Amino acid sequence: MISLNTIATVAPFWLLAILILALVLAWVLPPLFRRPSAERGLDRRALNIAVYRDQYRELEEDHRSGLLSENQRDTARADLEARLAQDALIPDMPSANAMPDRRRLGGVLAAVIPALALGLYFLAGEPGFIVKAAVAEQAEEDRERKVQEALARLEEQVDEALSTLEENVRKDPEDGISWVFLANAYIARDRWEDAESAYERAYALMPDTAVVMSGYAEAMAVNAGRDLSGRPIQLVREALVLDPEDPKALEMSGIHAYQNQEYTTAGYYWNQLLAQTPEDTPAHAELTTMVRQARALGHAEAFGEQEADAAALGTIGGRVELAPELADEADPGDTVYLFARTATGDGPPLAALRTRLDQLPVAFTLDDTLALSPEHVLSNHESITLVARVTRHGDAQARPGDLEGTLEGVAVGRGDVLLTIDTVRP
Repeated sequence: MISLNTIATVAPFWLLAILILALVLAWVLPPLFRRPSAERGLDRRALNIAVYRDQYRELEEDHRSGLLSENQRDTARADLEARLAQDALIPDMPSANAMPDRRRLGGVLAAVIPALALGLYFLAGEPGFIVKAAVAEQAEEDRERKVQEALARLEEQVDEALSTLEENVRKDPEDGISWVFLANAYIARDRWEDAESAYERAYALMPDTAVVMSGYAEAMAVNAGRDLSGRPIQLVREALVLDPEDPKALEMSGIHAYQNQEYTTAGYYWNQLLAQTPEDTPAHAELTTMVRQARALGHAEAFGEQEADAAALGTIGGRVELAPELADEADPGDTVYLFARTATGDGPPLAALRTRLDQLPVAFTLDDTLALSPEHVLSNHESITLVARVTRHGDAQARPGDLEGTLEGVAVGRGDVLLTIDTVRP
């Protein structure tokens, strides 16, 4: 059902269309309904007759003066009389039926022009566009209104919860959990000074609780201009001793390290937090970016800008070759696999490539696009283990007799790795 707002949006369009149509009709129709001027026709005849009379007198004078013979005068006079009869004596006014015909034409045009214009618009135009635009605008306004109403309800609920929590700590000021809840409610209302006071009470009651320590440290740091140095970072470190996986403590440890340009350390803490953050969430994507940036800056300090960019993109490059003493241990058509694994070897490979033995030595580049799982990529690690394996069976499963080469502790970002296949699996 179209609302009054939609009608109000559509109405100006049709009013403008009607105004334009009226202007067109006002320009076309008046000449068809205007009555011709009889006086104008009579004035023209009178002028013609006066001219012919002057010409007639001139003929007579020319004859009397001998300029024209009698026959010449008579011929010219007959011609003049014929033209006078044609121009002066035939009526100029339209017939009695001319005006009704023009009025009927005007009436037809007055009906046809609007019908034709509207017909063409509905046939070739987009008559629903205005209504659709108005409906879309109204829907957007409705969504915005609903969002504002939901936010208002949420604020009311937070305020109600805040009042309840404040009442609870008044009734039982020794309840540390209530002080923690109250502090978080203050944070939700951006009341950081009140949150710090509430966390201070909670910490006095529960001094050996990691979440209380990290929450207290966060409130102190925010109120100190987001400076974690001093007491806040001390609390954070104590929290990590009690709980190495405390999310807030890991986050702030990374922030403190980053602020002090300890980028590798920052990437380490944030990567620990990334491991416990649900995937396909904004927080996971943001943390992934933070880890990559920290590691890129760390590599820039250690290895220079070029390798830092490669590390940020999760790239490792180099060459794989076969040791000469093993040249007779395999056939040229055997399959060669190259794997990048975590430093501990846990989980699926971070990246993999396949080639044939007769292609060795071969240059390689491994990066995040070759990851077997989107959750396990090279850019999430600082160093990895590279494994090259020659297999006669065609698959990647390791078996006795396969030829292998391994490099451990390879820094992500390196482009000059040399991996030699030099071992026979027992």
